[in-house]
Amino acid sequence: MNKTFLIARREYLAFVRTVGFWLSLFTLPLIIGCSIFIPILMRHSAPVETVAVLDLSGDHIAGAVADAIRAHAPKPGIFDDGGLELAPLPAGVSVDMTVAEAEAKIPAIIASGQVASIIVATDSGDKLHFRIWSADGHKGRVGNAIEWDLHGLQYYKLARLNGVDHGLAHDMREARADIVSLTPASAAPKTDGLAAGMRDKAGQYIGIAISYLTWIAIFSSSMILLGSVIEEKASKVLEVLLASASAETLLIGKVLGVAAVLLTVWGLWGLTAFALGSYGFSAMPPEKVHEIMVALSGVISVGHIALLLAYFIGGYLMFGVFFAAVGAFCETQKDAQAIVGPMTMIMMIPMLTMQVAFTSPDLPALQYMSWFPLFTPFLMPLRLAQPLPWYEVAGTLAGMGVVALIMVAVGRRAFRAGALTGGKLTWGTLLRVATQKAPD
Repeated sequence: MNKTFLIARREYLAFVRTVGFWLSLFTLPLIIGCSIFIPILMRHSAPVETVAVLDLSGDHIAGAVADAIRAHAPKPGIFDDGGLELAPLPAGVSVDMTVAEAEAKIPAIIASGQVASIIVATDSGDKLHFRIWSADGHKGRVGNAIEWDLHGLQYYKLARLNGVDHGLAHDMREARADIVSLTPASAAPKTDGLAAGMRDKAGQYIGIAISYLTWIAIFSSSMILLGSVIEEKASKVLEVLLASASAETLLIGKVLGVAAVLLTVWGLWGLTAFALGSYGFSAMPPEKVHEIMVALSGVISVGHIALLLAYFIGGYLMFGVFFAAVGAFCETQKDAQAIVGPMTMIMMIPMLTMQVAFTSPDLPALQYMSWFPLFTPFLMPLRLAQPLPWYEVAGTLAGMGVVALIMVAVGRRAFRAGALTGGKLTWGTLLRVATQKAPD
């Protein structure tokens, strides 16, 4: 056991002392942060869209269209785009023109930069028409912003034509039914929406986040183990280590060392997330913070955390030992690609189901897939967001545990055989390794 921990310590220090480790440590948070905030900043940096209204409808709707534009005025927050700004009608067009005369001049006006867009409103008797002229690269922006406001003007026009009072038409358009989505586990309707929403969805959000983190951790650690074994085999270091420790000791030590590297990364990321979360909670009203914490306490429990750890450990052992054993048969990374490629595709299959699994975690197909041990550590964290029969939890854990033990047993033999013989990994070699016990 002492040798196992010494090898684990050696493996751990070999990674954390490198510059590449610390660079990669900040890569994922940086990528996630950039993917979230760069689009927000880009949208916020969009220029204010100046919009003029040319009312040729004869129905005096320019004021209503102008009100819709003013409702989308620029806002100071970083989560808002540039917004719209009402501009006076440019010289060269007037309400006395026909549509053809006005639209013959509008392209030149927009090209001159006086305004970014001009809304031409006309009326065919029973329907309003809005033709939105915009500068190149701005097409659709104004329409997307005030589309439903313009539809509302048509709604009020139709109501007026049918003798419906404007106030009643307004109330009818603004009326909404009281719709509440409930589950047997959700709170009563009187519960605040934030707390109810957290209680209903927090488990799924946590589950899918854990599933993705499990996949990233297992895949990245497997690649680390594979690269480490190939490098040590090429430099003959692996043979020296096997002379002083058993194959099982060396293999488990390497797996534990890389696991310690992952714990270091997760610990630093966890501290960062905790600091950012604490800062966010400090800006919220205390009662809202209390509601969120109460909702989360109903989702996360000690038993839930224990199950998540069990699925992760099982998956880590299965794939980590496999890739380490494969590395012992390979002289270069190119040699490993023939095996790593198909295994990576197998690992990708559960990830391709995540979008559907998030919205419908009780699908029969997902249930069946989660029983397949190679998919279990990635799918079960998401399925745990809802109550599951005890036999499903026990059965999936048992199946994954059996496969993990087989992987360790066969991987130990394959690791020794590949490290000492230098042979290539073939079906015959794999069968011989699996059926014969290698001497220590």
